[in-house]
Amino acid sequence: MSGTQFDSGLELVAGVLVLLVVFAGLRRSPKIAVFAWLVVICFVPVWIGQSVVAYFPAFTIISLLTAASLLPTVVGIRWSYVDLFFVAIGAIAVVEYLLRLTTLSATFDLATAWAGAFLLGRIVTSVLDARWIYGAVGVFFSVVAALAVLEFATGTNLFTTYVTANNANYEVWGGLQPRGGILRAEGAFGHSIALGSSLGVAVALTMGSRFRPVLKTAMVALMLVGAVVSFSRTGMITAAASVVLACLFLRDSLSRAYRVSLLVLTLAAAGVVFALVEDVFVASGNEAEGSALYRSELLQLLTYIQPFGLADNFAVSTTSEVSIGTFGSVDNALLLFGLIFGWVPGVLVLLLLAAAGLYVLRGRATAATIAVVAQIPALVTVALITQYAAVLWFAVGLAVSTQVLANAEHRARRAAARRPPVRRHRRVPAPVTAG
Repeated sequence: MSGTQFDSGLELVAGVLVLLVVFAGLRRSPKIAVFAWLVVICFVPVWIGQSVVAYFPAFTIISLLTAASLLPTVVGIRWSYVDLFFVAIGAIAVVEYLLRLTTLSATFDLATAWAGAFLLGRIVTSVLDARWIYGAVGVFFSVVAALAVLEFATGTNLFTTYVTANNANYEVWGGLQPRGGILRAEGAFGHSIALGSSLGVAVALTMGSRFRPVLKTAMVALMLVGAVVSFSRTGMITAAASVVLACLFLRDSLSRAYRVSLLVLTLAAAGVVFALVEDVFVASGNEAEGSALYRSELLQLLTYIQPFGLADNFAVSTTSEVSIGTFGSVDNALLLFGLIFGWVPGVLVLLLLAAAGLYVLRGRATAATIAVVAQIPALVTVALITQYAAVLWFAVGLAVSTQVLANAEHRARRAAARRPPVRRHRRVPAPVTAG
């Protein structure tokens, strides 16, 4: 055995031991597991990870470990027909890969990064109260937002400056993004859109937490500011949509007075923010306008989608760069999913989104379902990049689990309302006879 092989063997053994220690720690408490997941999601960039046959970013590793640590809880979980949709999507993707209809990298991402985060969100409510989870997300993403504001104020990204790596992911995601002469905040998320969209998810979840109204408002306001300093139109729109949808439809968790007050404040703040950021977008000129035009031209690719598997003209270069037709990238998660896996699984995804939207409009959606629906603008303007993919799929898992529980409670209340009241018969005393 050569020295290089011996060193690689030692690294593998050391890595396995570290994973076992981390897994043992996660098994000690579900709250510790959720905290650990949030720490990695919020503060460990995508270029920190480990290559074992394939590259595993740190957020993928922690999602898989955390979900695995909670797997014994699946015995008591309520399952629904919605779960069958997700199983069907995963099964179709795997079969497509086995038939060489799609790529290994896409199937790998779906089976690890996406499925791990989804499974965690789907099962964690069996051991922790959903509103506690919402609160934990709110606390961590408030820190993320504060760091984004600090990054904007100082022009220094702590993560790209001090948490570096000598790999391809750092080459792609480790640079800073200017817009109109101003650096856009991106935190540990590698991209300003990923930061802004992830904050949009956190806003909706925070609205469903148990925090007092004053604290909840302060946290949401800080996250909105964090989305603004990302100078991502997608991030700002999804964050604002989360507030508006929560104020209109999250009636069980928020009082009417609070919802009306927050909605008015948000709309007023949106006008002020628009006036402030308009100059930045005007100064960016062709960059912002070209970005919007490019996204609209992507719709031409709809004609390439096949029922199953890769679209026509799909190509991967020797440097792993994907191109479809004349487009070198596809900043549209829903469209890209269809181009890679086909329109049949794509339609299943759209049906799930439509069902979530229907729950929101009927006023029966949980905070997690509102978070997912508020992300629809992001799903048609950005691919599932960096930690944003894990944040979104975790929210999807939470949406399914909380909606199943909420539906069960709703059915129980309706059954109780239809049940006739129990009549108590008055006891008639026996007649007293003379002895």
